Amino acid sequence: MKNYAFYILLLTFSNLFSQNDLKVEQLLDKVSFNIDQSTSYSLNFSYIIDDDIAQKRKGNIIISKNKYILEFLGVKQISDSNFIYTIVPENQEVMISKIQKEDEENISPSNILKFYRQGYEIEMDQLKVESGLSIQFLKLTPNLPDSEISHIFLGININNNNIYKVIEVGKNNSKTMLKIENISYNLKINEDAFDFKEDDYGGYYIEKI
Repeated sequence: MKNYAFYILLLTFSNLFSQNDLKVEQLLDKVSFNIDQSTSYSLNFSYIIDDDIAQKRKGNIIISKNKYILEFLGVKQISDSNFIYTIVPENQEVMISKIQKEDEENISPSNILKFYRQGYEIEMDQLKVESGLSIQFLKLTPNLPDSEISHIFLGININNNNIYKVIEVGKNNSKTMLKIENISYNLKINEDAFDFKEDDYGGYYIEKI
């Protein structure tokens, strides 16, 4: 009788976990649909470290496939999918670096809306109301045991299936939050928008690293 009760309990929990996994998959499929149907998109975002609202910084990014233009903290970054050009007007310098494979595996500007697709165990977390919006959070735990990330909370606006917030918690208890203020899909972008034009930066110190 005890064994029978144990198996019933085990089956109940297995069924609950299966339903939970299905809900996660269905929600992420809706998020992915928005992204995959778009050839390009732009984000305005805010970035906060360790809940320090006073240190909130804002930025924007335009993304097309693996290419992007990021403007944040007075710095402009252009990526043509092979190289990253970091332009610092204050110092009149440009740093050019080749994109490495390990860079592609991290959360980067070009994959900020797609990073969740591989490398994580994902489970349903809390449903919260923020600024009048219903936000479903998912908890992502890295598969790699030596990752410096403890877990990530991915907040999804269930009204439009857009990513609303990404909260990264480090194993050293550090916390960073990226909140997407707004997102636009299918922008009209010139083909050469992601090309670095050296002639535009006459007088700048240009260094390849």
